[in-house]
Amino acid sequence: MANGWGGRRPGSGRKPGLVSRRALARANPKLPDIPATQHRESVGLMPVDLLLRAVRDETLDMPLRLAAAAKAAPYFHARVTVGPPKAAFEMSDYELDAAIQREKEYIASGRDPGRPEPSTIDGEVIDVDTE
Repeated sequence: MANGWGGRRPGSGRKPGLVSRRALARANPKLPDIPATQHRESVGLMPVDLLLRAVRDETLDMPLRLAAAAKAAPYFHARVTVGPPKAAFEMSDYELDAAIQREKEYIASGRDPGRPEPSTIDGEVIDVDTE
């Protein structure tokens, strides 16, 4: 087109000699081929069940088992949030009230804020003073 919209442009498109993603995936398969009999048995299972089966299968390579475990973990374990605590101005009213209540309970317990919780083993308190 004469106005520069659409049409062929120099330098556009896939470069000659590049391997497509699909061809690259065929050349380097990540997962082993599943025999047809095993595939027919697994059709009625949920994906998480297949992942757990792969995790428990000791004949598979360890990297494959670990990858399956990593993919299955979110279905069974909550994600731990990591980060600095919120400042008072960042909290909602509910969060602020809960934080104030926790602080009041902590003060009412009479514990020394500079001293950590005592360690216990089988219900016995172990004193670990290093002073």
